[in-house]
Amino acid sequence: MTQLTANVNTKILKTVNIDFDNGKTTICGITSMVESDDKQIVANMGDRSIVITGEKLQIVSLDTAHNECSVTGAVESIKYSKGTKKQPLLKRIFK
Repeated sequence: MTQLTANVNTKILKTVNIDFDNGKTTICGITSMVESDDKQIVANMGDRSIVITGEKLQIVSLDTAHNECSVTGAVESIKYSKGTKKQPLLKRIFK
């Protein structure tokens, strides 16, 4: 199992844990899900957002009570940024 931990300064100091274990990626700190498909998952983490890109991505579990999300598939990149960058509908349709 590989664990990635990042300390992020927002209004309160938060710790984001990302665990990679046997093809399953678990992310702690998720407050809500914005959108998902088999190539991209966008989620909110308070006033921040996280974008996971890859192939055959699937959300296995989402527990907003414990702020945890589990994803399977081939993760190619994880981007962590301030705010949510939602694409316009036409751009998402005509990828």
